[in-house]
Amino acid sequence: MTQKELIETIQQHHSHAGETQIRKALNRAQDDFAAKTKIIHVGSDNTDTLVAGQRYYSLPPEVLEIKRVEVNEVEIRRMIDRPKKGDFSG
Repeated sequence: MTQKELIETIQQHHSHAGETQIRKALNRAQDDFAAKTKIIHVGSDNTDTLVAGQRYYSLPPEVLEIKRVEVNEVEIRRMIDRPKKGDFSG
C-alpha cells in the first residue's frame, strides 16, 4: 500500500485530518515500528584509534545497540559479566 493510499484510507475515517498531519503521523509510526523491530540497521565504519592498554571507550549518544565489534577483521567477544572495578586486564 502506498503512502497516498494510506492517507486516503485514514481520511475516510477521519475526514477532518489534513494530509500533512496524516503524513507526519505515518512517519512517526514507521519510525516507531522500525525501532521496535530493529528492522533498520545503520552500519558504522567507525575507525576510532585504539589505544594500547585502554579497555573502555566512550560512545556517541546516537549509538542504540552494539551488535558486533571487530578489530582488524577479528570479532571481539562480548563480555558476559560486569567488569570488576579497576580490572584493566586484557
